[in-house]
Amino acid sequence: MNSYLIHRCLKQILVAFLLAASWAVAWADPDFRTINLETGVKLRYVDTGPRNGQPIIFLHGATDSSHSWSMTTPFLSDSYRILALDQRGHGDSEKPPFGYNITQYADDVIAFMNKLRIQQAVIVGHSMGSFIAHQVASAYPNRVSKLVLIGSAKTGVGNPVITSLWEDPVGLPSFQDPIDPEFIRSWQTGPNPVDPVFFEKVLSETAKVPALVWKGIFRMLLSDDHSYFLKAITAPVLVIWGDLDVIFSRADQDALLAALPPGAQLMVFSGAGHNTHWEQPQAVALAIRTFLAP
Repeated sequence: MNSYLIHRCLKQILVAFLLAASWAVAWADPDFRTINLETGVKLRYVDTGPRNGQPIIFLHGATDSSHSWSMTTPFLSDSYRILALDQRGHGDSEKPPFGYNITQYADDVIAFMNKLRIQQAVIVGHSMGSFIAHQVASAYPNRVSKLVLIGSAKTGVGNPVITSLWEDPVGLPSFQDPIDPEFIRSWQTGPNPVDPVFFEKVLSETAKVPALVWKGIFRMLLSDDHSYFLKAITAPVLVIWGDLDVIFSRADQDALLAALPPGAQLMVFSGAGHNTHWEQPQAVALAIRTFLAP
């Protein structure tokens, strides 16, 4: 065996070992904390991994919580400081009657970084969280070292799926608390099964989101087109997309890449849906780890 093949095999063995070691703590209780931000909201967040590790801030999708990342982050927490937020209105964070717009969500992220004295971080965002990540990276480019966008697009404005859900049932006066559990299950069910214990927790986390927050974030998704500002992003960008995503299409990925600065990478996960990090968490973690490698 030549030296190149030996080196390649050793690298694959090392990666496998690191992933296995990370998975050994996958089901450990996460380290939950709360923080009062200068933006006037109290957030709950998960803080795991070495405190001196490169920080990665994870931003979940609409009606999710920090739990959304609990299948993925154990494969990264051996080397990186993992900070997964319950964003305002979600999970066990405060749910004020206002502030559900892209600018406020991004300002929460910056206020969070300031409070923890984090000058620069990797930002990983899924769906709604990816739009917030867009805003953070374009408005505060010196605060983002690298950017990972999962199940994303350049904008949600005009998206037929989001529009349809707003028209019925989210935007209707009859959409009130408590949210119908069957609607929640339908909303969160993708094309592939995921771990059942994980998924039941997803449903219970979604049930914590009040109707006013649903309405606020859907209005945000359908009205806030900040794609013009994506060219201001200076951080390297990785776009992850499952080719069975029923919310954002391949055409949306092409439009996103065209709106981003040159050099943005697209990684397509065959057979995965909108929640790629739920369906293929280890592969998504490996993609992030590889992207972050020097």
